[in-house]
Amino acid sequence: MAKTEEIKIPKLGATKLNVELIGTSDLILNKKSRSYELQEVFRQTNPKGTKIPAKLSQPYSLWEHLITSITWRDAITFHDDDYQKYTEDEWKEYMRNNAPCILRQAFVGSMAEAFKTFGYKGKEGTGKDGTDLKRAVNFDQPIYPISFANVGYEQKLIPNTGISKTNVVGQYNIFNGWRCNISFTFPERVFPVDTMIELLGVTGEYVGVGTQRKNGYGRWEIGKIERYNI
Repeated sequence: MAKTEEIKIPKLGATKLNVELIGTSDLILNKKSRSYELQEVFRQTNPKGTKIPAKLSQPYSLWEHLITSITWRDAITFHDDDYQKYTEDEWKEYMRNNAPCILRQAFVGSMAEAFKTFGYKGKEGTGKDGTDLKRAVNFDQPIYPISFANVGYEQKLIPNTGISKTNVVGQYNIFNGWRCNISFTFPERVFPVDTMIELLGVTGEYVGVGTQRKNGYGRWEIGKIERYNI
């Protein structure tokens, strides 16, 4: 008769950090607007050449772009039947009450970029492409709400990166005096706590988060830190 034996898998020690980020430069949040996404879904789910319905090719609305290009903590009302129903007053109301958010993947991408750029791959002997960071650092939420002192917007022509190299209209929500609290967990076997805190600080000082971070937007410094052993 085979002998059974209970096997206990040792738990990998991990650390959780709750960190306050204090913006040192304006933050721009701008994902694809709902009108753009609806058109793209239609194009990619219908035969090529199919006429786009009038509902999906409505006249341009600045406020539709500004409102729907934000990820919100609380749900908003979509006016898919008439984009002109989006208004400045609605934009202001959402900014007061619904809390704009930064996506988890935005922080992961920025930290991975800093990880590669500033040589942490050599410091800790980890993967050169940032894979270890993406696998070993676990952000606990998909979105992180921000607070801010002031918000405005900018509308301008920007060059696209397509073959035609034409200018397209861009509209950005710009946040001044912003703050954000993030939480993430990581095994110390891969990353010592001091290294993770240093990396987060370097990311904030030189890389930033959000749209136009390559031009100096979305920078931060570290405020209060809470540490927990998991």
